[in-house]
This record gives sequence, structure tokens and C-alpha cells, in this order.
Amino acid sequence: MIKKGRVFFSAVATLVILGVGCLAESKHSMGATMKTQSSLVAQLPSELKMTQAQNRCERGPSVAPSQETRKIREEKFGFAFDIPTNYQTEKRQDNTLMILLHNPADIKLLECGKKNRQVGYGHQTLPVLITVGPATSETRLIPELSSITLRLENIRETTIAGQKAFVYIAKSSMTGKIDDAETSLSANFLTPDKRNKITVSTFTYGTKIISVDEKVFNLVISSFAFVR
Repeated sequence: MIKKGRVFFSAVATLVILGVGCLAESKHSMGATMKTQSSLVAQLPSELKMTQAQNRCERGPSVAPSQETRKIREEKFGFAFDIPTNYQTEKRQDNTLMILLHNPADIKLLECGKKNRQVGYGHQTLPVLITVGPATSETRLIPELSSITLRLENIRETTIAGQKAFVYIAKSSMTGKIDDAETSLSANFLTPDKRNKITVSTFTYGTKIISVDEKVFNLVISSFAFVR
């Protein structure tokens, strides 16, 4: 609501994009996901499988963000930030609030996948993600290295919306092998009341964050403000 070992933004636990283009916890385990998808595909009627083969949806190149921006407001947590006007948002909330910022290439892919009833197309999306989850006195703004989070790079302390923040690049892999690692760019900071941690993140399957996604990431953190 994953391509190989897609580990999403270690600071927010791991998040998964499913076929409907949404993120859920414990993301990017492509091995398990592909087995599930293969099982689902095997159960589809032959006519539907043929239709999917003929109408396979693929994500095109990312579209440059528009120069014009619009403001997104989150009333519950009292914050706002800017996004390009050619981007769309998708909001999901369970224990964690998730706001996905979709590039036009993602939007076109999601529309195609839904129209053609394609299974597993959502793992191709590359959204910028804002998450808000509960924080405690033990909450870290820099993740610890683990069997999944293999390396942290370019760690820098900064201020976002008047709050102490850390921005960093993480190399993460569900296999624990650096050759399979994906790259994420994240910013972590607390709400003024210290009750929640906010993470702004983007990722790539490769070794370098796509410049389009980095621009939108920087727009979000530079415009982020608490409005209560």
C-alpha cells in the first residue's frame, strides 16, 4: 500500500511498495516478494495472464519537477511542506503516517498497472516519502549499522523546521551483501514536542540517488515547517 533486496530508508524500519503503489513495513525483500507474486500470477486465469503479457506496464524515466510548487499540509501533526505542482501525493496511515510524493512517471505507471490489473507493478515506483512515527527518549536520529543497514555515508547535522536533524546516505541490503545494496537518502528529526520522529526519504536501486529525486527531497526539507 520490490526489485532485489529493496530496503527502504533504514531510519524508518524497512518499508515495502506493493502492487498498488503503497508502502508498508518490512520493505524490499525481493526474494520473498517475487515468490508471492509468482504464486499469484500462477493462479490468474489464462486470459488475464495473456492480457498482462500484452500490456506490461513499465516505469519510464523520471520527469523533471516543475518550477512551480504547491503546499501540502498535514493537520494532525501540524506541519506543511512544498512539492512540485506536477507531483501527486498519496497518504497512508496505520501506526505510522506515510505521505508518498509521486513523480509523473510513477503516476503513469500506477494508472497503467491498475487499468491492466497487473500484479506487482508497484515495486517500480520511486517516491519521495515522508513518514511520521512515535518517538521515545531512546529514539535515534542516526540509525545503527546492522545486517541490513550496512553503511552510512555523508552524515551531516543540520536544522529542519527549527529542529535538530541529521541527513545521511545509507547502503542497505536484505541479503547483507554490499554488492546487492540499495542507496537511500534520509533526513530524520523530531517534532517540537518530541513525541514523533519525522523522516524524509528517497532511494534508488543503484549507487547514486537520482538528481530529480534529490531535488524534490531538498525542496521538502528546505520548505518544511511546523504551522501550529
